[in-house]
Amino acid sequence: MNIPGLIFILAAHFLAGRGLLGLFKIKQKPAVTFLLSMITGIVLLSQVPFLLQLCYIPIIPQYVITGICVMVLALNITPVRKYDYRILKLKLPGKLPPLYDLIFIVTFIILMLPSVWYCFFYPPYARDMLSGPEPLAEYAIREHTLINSIFTVNLESTNNHIKPPFVAGLQIIYKMLAHPFGQLWVNFMALSFIAWIFILLREKLHPLVAGTLMLFFICAPDVYAYTYIMLFGYSNMVLFFAGIYFLVQYFQTAQYNQFIFSAFLFGLATAIRSETLILVAFIVPLPIIYFLRHKTKPVRIILNTALPGGISFFFYYIWIGLYLKYYIPQQFDVSEQINPHLADVSVFFAKLSEMNGNLIFAGQNLDIYGWVVYLFLAVLLADLLFYRKFNTEAKVMLYSIAVVYFGMAFIGYLIPWVDMNNTTKRGLFKYIPLMILYMRNSSSLLALSERIKQFERPPAKEIKPAAVIVQPQNTGKKKRK
Repeated sequence: MNIPGLIFILAAHFLAGRGLLGLFKIKQKPAVTFLLSMITGIVLLSQVPFLLQLCYIPIIPQYVITGICVMVLALNITPVRKYDYRILKLKLPGKLPPLYDLIFIVTFIILMLPSVWYCFFYPPYARDMLSGPEPLAEYAIREHTLINSIFTVNLESTNNHIKPPFVAGLQIIYKMLAHPFGQLWVNFMALSFIAWIFILLREKLHPLVAGTLMLFFICAPDVYAYTYIMLFGYSNMVLFFAGIYFLVQYFQTAQYNQFIFSAFLFGLATAIRSETLILVAFIVPLPIIYFLRHKTKPVRIILNTALPGGISFFFYYIWIGLYLKYYIPQQFDVSEQINPHLADVSVFFAKLSEMNGNLIFAGQNLDIYGWVVYLFLAVLLADLLFYRKFNTEAKVMLYSIAVVYFGMAFIGYLIPWVDMNNTTKRGLFKYIPLMILYMRNSSSLLALSERIKQFERPPAKEIKPAAVIVQPQNTGKKKRK
C-alpha cells in the first residue's frame, strides 16, 4: 500500500468537504465538521475521473492528482478566510470520556475491526461490482479512459457498467494512488457516518440509551456487511440521511443556507444512485408545507421547492442525459425501462406486499435488518400510547421513513427490473438511520434517559440550619448606678 498516496487522498477528502461546508456556511461542532467533511469529500472526489473523461483528458496519475488539487483549491479559495481553525488544535482530552461512552466506543471499535480488515485484505467480490464499476475502473487505469475495453463485452443483462460513476471514480483514484484493491473509501465513509450518528444520539440521550441504539444500528446484518462490501447502497443511505438532517435544521433555524445545503446533499445522493431522484420528489411536500405556514410569497415557494428536485435532476441528467447518450458506445434508453402498464396500480400494492412479506416483517427480515425495525415500531407505539408529542425533527423523520417505504415500492412499480432481493433491499437501508434519529427525539426514550440520570444522581445531603444567636436589643436606656 502506498502510504503517502493514501495520506494525500484523505487530506483531499477533508479539504474538499471542508471547502464545501465553507461555501454553504455550515457551522457545526469541530468533530461533526471533520466527519461531514470526510463524507462529502469522498463523494466530491469520486467525480474527478468522470470530469476528466467529459473533457477528454487522459486518466493518468498526473492528471488525476492535478484534477483533485484543482477541485480542492476551487472549493477552498473563497471560504478559507472564514474557517474555524479549532479543528486543527490537536489537544488530548483532560479526562477520559464517561465510563458508559468509553465502554460503547471500545465495543464499536471491536465490531468494526473485521470490516476494516476485509476492506484492506480482500479484493472486491460483489457481483454487481465485478460486472460493472470494478472492471471499468481497472481498464480505465490501463487504457487511460472510461470508454475502454469493457464495452466490447455484452453486459446488457446486468446494466452495471452504466451505473453512475461514483464507485468507478473512487476505485480509479484509490487503485492508482493508494491500494491495489481500492475500496478503502468504503470504510472511511462508514466509520465517519457511525461516529456522526453516535454524536447526534448523545446530544439528547443518556449514554446507555444512545449506545444501545447504536448497537442495534451497527448490528443490522446487511447494513453492517455493506461497511466492507463495495456497493452504492450504503453511501447513498448516508447522503440521503444527511439531506434530511439539514432540511430539519432549516425548519428549526430558518437559515436558508441549511436548505440549499440539504438540496445539494440530495443531489449528491442522486449522483450515487439515479433513482433517488424519485424519493427527492416525494420529499418536496415538506418544504412546501413549511413555506405555506410561514406565508412565503408564491413565487418564492415555487423557486424554493424546485431547488431540491432541480439540483438532483442536474446530477441525474449529467449522467443519464449527457454521458450515457453521447459518450459511451453502448446505447441505453431510460424510457425503455419504464413500466408500459402504469394504469395497472396492482403492481404497486404487490410490491408493498412482497416487501412486507419477504424483507420487513417476515422472510429474510432478521437476516437483513436485524431487530432495529421492531425496536423502532415498539418505541413509536409507546410514544403514541403514552405521550402523543412529536417535535419537528420527529415528524420529519416519520414522514421520511414513509417516503422510503412507499417510494421503494413505487420505484419497483415504475421500473420493472428493480428487483426485491437487490435494489429494493438495499434501497430500504435509507430508513434505518432515519429510525435511529427519530428515536433520539422519542418522548419515551427521553423520559427513560431522564430517569437514568435521576437514578445516578447522589442523594442530596440534608443541611441542618445553623443555630441562631439572639442578640439582646438595645433599648437606648442607661442603667442606673
